[in-house]
Amino acid sequence: MSGHGSRRVLLVAGVSALLGLVLALPTTPAHANTNSTPVPQHKSEQAGLTLLGGSSEGYAVRAGVPNGSGSGLFTGAPGEELIRRELPVVADRMWDVTFLGVVDQHLGYVLDLPGSPTRYEMHRMNVISGVDTALGTVSSRPLAYTSDSWIGATGGYLISTRFADGTVTRLAKVGQNLWNLDLTTDGVLVVSSDNQGQIFLDVIDFGSGEVERVATETSVLGYDISPTTITWWSNQTVGEPQVIKIRERSGGPVTRYEETDDYADNVPKVAGQQGIAYLYWRDGIWRLRTVSSSGVAETIEVPDDSAYLMADGDRWLFGTGGRSEHIGVYEVQGSTVDRVATVGAPNAPVQGISFAAGRIYYSDNPIFDPFDSSPLQTPAMQVWSRPVTGLGSPVFGDETEEAGTAYLPGGPDDSMSFSAGRGVVSGPITGGTFTWRLLDRGKTTATVKQDWSFQPTGESDDRYPNASGPYMVAAGHVFDPTGKLIYSRPGAAAGNIGAWSGTDDLYGPRLVYSRTAKKPGYTDIWLRDLDRPKSRSNPGKLATVKTESPKVTIWGNTVAWQSGGREISLRTLSSAKVRKIRITGPLVELTSGEGTLAWNANAKTYTLNVDDPASRPWAYAGAGRTLRLDDHFLARRVNTGAVVVYRSYTVPYRPRLIGTFASGSFTPNGDGRADTWTPQFDLSKPVTGVKLTIRSTKTGSVLRTLTGTGPDGSIRDLVFDGRNAAGKELAEGTYSWQLTASALDSEGAAIGVRGEKKIAGTVGISR
Repeated sequence: MSGHGSRRVLLVAGVSALLGLVLALPTTPAHANTNSTPVPQHKSEQAGLTLLGGSSEGYAVRAGVPNGSGSGLFTGAPGEELIRRELPVVADRMWDVTFLGVVDQHLGYVLDLPGSPTRYEMHRMNVISGVDTALGTVSSRPLAYTSDSWIGATGGYLISTRFADGTVTRLAKVGQNLWNLDLTTDGVLVVSSDNQGQIFLDVIDFGSGEVERVATETSVLGYDISPTTITWWSNQTVGEPQVIKIRERSGGPVTRYEETDDYADNVPKVAGQQGIAYLYWRDGIWRLRTVSSSGVAETIEVPDDSAYLMADGDRWLFGTGGRSEHIGVYEVQGSTVDRVATVGAPNAPVQGISFAAGRIYYSDNPIFDPFDSSPLQTPAMQVWSRPVTGLGSPVFGDETEEAGTAYLPGGPDDSMSFSAGRGVVSGPITGGTFTWRLLDRGKTTATVKQDWSFQPTGESDDRYPNASGPYMVAAGHVFDPTGKLIYSRPGAAAGNIGAWSGTDDLYGPRLVYSRTAKKPGYTDIWLRDLDRPKSRSNPGKLATVKTESPKVTIWGNTVAWQSGGREISLRTLSSAKVRKIRITGPLVELTSGEGTLAWNANAKTYTLNVDDPASRPWAYAGAGRTLRLDDHFLARRVNTGAVVVYRSYTVPYRPRLIGTFASGSFTPNGDGRADTWTPQFDLSKPVTGVKLTIRSTKTGSVLRTLTGTGPDGSIRDLVFDGRNAAGKELAEGTYSWQLTASALDSEGAAIGVRGEKKIAGTVGISR
């Protein structure tokens, strides 16, 4: 079972006529990429905001969505709430986008096209309508743009490329080093040095081509240029004033201004129409300092979390994040501060995901600022769940706030896992130690502590932790519901960072894992059955592959592993036959559910009906990550930061036992210790008609029948007191038991972990 617990979703309960309809549906995926529903997201109470550009005609910002969870691009007109826009780029490739600012009504940006001879595609988006236009490709990265041209560099020259006809014009010779210049629409400030330690600041005018030596310095920390003003500064030594120099582009004397506030000397300065400005924070207050070309300074209080200052004509623009009621674009004209555009509270991106027994679990934090926090510093994520049903597009029931919270010890996907009525969530990190809280129907049954060095690494499994019925595995260590360590696989974490290797997955008592083989470059795939004693065949080796840290997955009696760079091997454990599945690109994720295998490769998600030998992989549209399977559904996180649930294969899905947690005997002697036998069963989906039948091992006669319930796949209300149906005490000895139950959605009777038709065992009575 891959990916944070078992994956079971409750279909609408029905009668035999409805069952007939289900069985008559095709066994190919029923979604056709349209039978999908996003899980409703919560509005964020806090968000980061990046101002990309603005003019008197409109604004563009990125807000509230981390890089890798969608563009988070918002644009719109002055005085209005900005509207979310989408970019033609997948979520994990946002680093391929370079925003160049807003000119008039258009946001300019560039897409990096890896592997293409013409690598850079130029785009302009109308910030009012949201219409995006691709303007062709160029072989050198654009650095800026004007109302009619892109500005880039090639062969040591700055060049402009006209939108209309592609005409290229040389603007200025700047050399190969593009890190020592600053551009504006009509010129460039170039900073160079000689071997004598002198630093030169030169302005090249694009119209005339003339080069003007503005200054010669011995130290320059930063610089900026606008169509009317040049500024440069040096020294940010604490306790000493920072010297800032300002000069008008048209000429005249250089104004020297000394910044004496240490909080203000390490921030960038921005050149504007009539001087410069910079944002800084001191004593809990955010401030904007303006300095005119003549050296007159003024300090203005601005909203908290103000940043990304830029000049637009005679006004200053900046963005403000933080609490949602203050988010937006602000301007300063003179001494007046006004909000000129608002951004609605963005959706809080979903962090952890799990899918179990007809419920989708997800965690988020509405006050989590994804631009300004790291996993170690974030507050706890709240865990939520919703029931999922539906024969077509998934239908969500009412949201439930689960007991407890989850932290993010290793990453967004590594915070929680659920299986039937059980679960595990990550706790806070204290003193280099983090905790796992083991849950049973929302109540904590135990707490497991692990050293920080047990965290997964880039070469280790990202399914962390992984709950499966009464078992939980983390860093290669398997625990029972009481928090007792019952098994540590070879290669499990031993307390040293990077000192554990391989990957693993768990279905109830069956653990599949990889281990470095004796032959260099090869890896062995193993299976360990924790219900059975260790022997020569337990653990048993399933395969040896020429792949390092291959991904593995198990569900019931089916196991799959990565057997090559672009190959997955699939095997039913009751057979030695192995099916090879070719994939389209490097394997990113691999998971499995009842009758279904799912994986991510080549920026796409695929599923395969493992019960049909002739089935072929089915591709889902668009990119997605963090795959979770349950019943007839697949969930994944998409580029908006939301979780989308898809209707998948419609093959019948019988409840499968995940695991049993029970003592092998009990002592009903009235001493208050172990007087009853209370077995706990966890099944893969909700069940009804639960019966536990106690029989004589000698005659096979029925001695007692107990009834119970399993609304979430977990059965917790079976209590055997050691008496028969007439209330008479049974003699000491061993008795057999058999569990029977049926799927709540009428898809069949319960089966065992390995697919056995009977779920049975024995229990001993002693007095």
